[in-house]
Amino acid sequence: MGNILSYESGIIGTPCSRGYTQYMTVALAGHGDEKRIMEIIEEARSFQLSYGNRQWADGYPSISLIEEDIRTGIGYSIIVNSEIAGYMAIVTHDVSYGRIDGAWIADWPYIAIHRLALSDRYRGQGLFPSIISKAIDIGREKGALSLRIDTDRSNPIMKHLLEKLGFVHTGYVLFEGDPKPAYELPFRTFPRE
Repeated sequence: MGNILSYESGIIGTPCSRGYTQYMTVALAGHGDEKRIMEIIEEARSFQLSYGNRQWADGYPSISLIEEDIRTGIGYSIIVNSEIAGYMAIVTHDVSYGRIDGAWIADWPYIAIHRLALSDRYRGQGLFPSIISKAIDIGREKGALSLRIDTDRSNPIMKHLLEKLGFVHTGYVLFEGDPKPAYELPFRTFPRE
């Protein structure tokens, strides 16, 4: 992974387009982070709508869902230079992934990322590979062997980023009756720092 400069003590230095190094890490979100996380989600929602992606148009994810993520220990803040720059939920099981129109690569322990959002300030600065790398580290700690993720058919940006990192399009999962493109990345295929 050419854009990662260092990986020490959970801190990843990532060059950005502004010519300086940003230090990014991922940590469990805490009570009190909800307001900033919802600001980021609203920014991401607006960005999605700007290019026709209606995945979050109906109020998903809600503040109550984010609070539940944090309470149950699946909500993670993406922190850049000591600032909450993004959010994601990481789960070790997803009921909707039990039925797929297609096939997962293998029936093994996995993690899944949901509700991934970056603030406008940090979007487009090449942080996605570092975020995925940190999620994989978390997955390995949980005994997982792969990372699964789904997105909306109207989200070409996410589909491009996933494919660029080597995720395999495995089929479609149903979420609230809507088929969502599903992707999987076995950890063994992702470069280690």
